[in-house]
Amino acid sequence: MKYLRVPQNNADSNDLEGYTALWEGAAVVDRSERWLLRLTGKDPVGMLNAVLTNDVPAQGDSGAYAMLLNPKGRVQADLRVVKAEGEILIDTEPEGAGAAEEILGRYAPFSRVKLEELPDWQVLSLYGPRAAELLGNPDLAEHETKQAEIGGASVLVAGVAVPVSGYDLIGPSDTLATIRERLVERGAVPAGHDVYETVRIEAGIPRFGADITPENFPGESENALNRAVSFGKGCYPGQETVARMHYRGSPNKMLYRFELEPGQAEPPEAGDEILQGERDRAGPISSADVVGRLTSVAPIAVDGKVYALGYLARKADLEAPMRAEGAKVLAVMQA
Repeated sequence: MKYLRVPQNNADSNDLEGYTALWEGAAVVDRSERWLLRLTGKDPVGMLNAVLTNDVPAQGDSGAYAMLLNPKGRVQADLRVVKAEGEILIDTEPEGAGAAEEILGRYAPFSRVKLEELPDWQVLSLYGPRAAELLGNPDLAEHETKQAEIGGASVLVAGVAVPVSGYDLIGPSDTLATIRERLVERGAVPAGHDVYETVRIEAGIPRFGADITPENFPGESENALNRAVSFGKGCYPGQETVARMHYRGSPNKMLYRFELEPGQAEPPEAGDEILQGERDRAGPISSADVVGRLTSVAPIAVDGKVYALGYLARKADLEAPMRAEGAKVLAVMQA
């Protein structure tokens, strides 16, 4: 199958109306890059709890955010699990879709679980303080779901708390297209992917395929570890490595969120080195030390700052000045 890739930071970056609506009104965002899979059968929740880093509640309408690891504890995919009238739906980033399908497909026959791709389904997000009003005020916790009628169309609504509060609408693409029109008629402002990426990075939320890859461990991101890993659940592939790194060790690198002040040179980009030292890097010889690398850069500047995510090596001095190519680092916090 062919998986879509998330657009990179090369689109128009002037979507300030959508950004403002997301914080002050309601913004509707196309998340059609998300890959969806349906699980049915004897005990799909039990199967998932045998392989995921987090617990999926057996009862009720609550789901979970979790990761799939290889036996060495490296992240192969992250995903969200939600419930839909006796079925389980999974959505994940396109970069993790192949691994998710392969790993779950390996366990499915033994658990009498059927996996079904949903290529004609999508995710449509509605964020902002007016989002609940536009949907009839559904009272949903994060990952909790309910079926809802919106503009005469039935759709699954899931509560969202990250990167900002709101709802994800999950269903067939043509149904979501109709619902999107209704939401815009009611006052929601269409917001592009650049708006979503800016808010995600500003909130310090890593994305699989950019900030977390199959080379990373969950413990290298404080945010991912806190949201996706349960240390009270039973065994799953890679659990020993995750527990050992958390309780005994210190990762060689950690993910951070950076506030950058753009300089006069080219704006920072994913892949740029993070430097500490007396002078700017110039050619192959430099007094500056490379202490990290950016993995995501927000497409839209906020209040004159550019937010970014990236890794810092353990040797980095968090109290000393840093820069990412021509951009001065104004503040650093774990992500």
